Amino acid sequence: MHAVVKAGVGLAVVVTVFSIIFTLAGLHRSPIVGGLLFLAVAVALNVGAVFWGLKQTASVNGYGKQLLNALLVGLVAGVLILTTSWLMLTLVFPNYLEEAKAASIEMLQSSGLPAESLDKQVQRVESMTVSAQAFQAMVGTLVTSVVAGAIIAIFRRRK
Repeated sequence: MHAVVKAGVGLAVVVTVFSIIFTLAGLHRSPIVGGLLFLAVAVALNVGAVFWGLKQTASVNGYGKQLLNALLVGLVAGVLILTTSWLMLTLVFPNYLEEAKAASIEMLQSSGLPAESLDKQVQRVESMTVSAQAFQAMVGTLVTSVVAGAIIAIFRRRK
């Protein structure tokens, strides 16, 4: 298996395992702390996977090809993460989204926002779907991979 594909598959597996641990620990019910923790860990894992993948191909690829490799890491991982997220949120943890929504709405209601702003934010939270959550995970993975790759490829490329 090509190093770039390995990096993408590895990223998807590790993020999926972390997502399961995160959910079992109940951190999805803490919108701020849980959200920031998940984001920080997911970004760190993503950057690590892109770094590893580009390190493997650095001796034979220039900047452009390395950037393409980072994009491919993101695509492979993103599609797998979209799939595993959707499966987890529909089959494994079917109450996840409702619990996360309830916690977010409770936080919003205690925030002291003006009624009009509060209503808009609550509507936004209530409109979230499993598919939208999974799609956001895929897009986040792809964007993080490309941004990280653009920086890492400056240093990890054929010179």
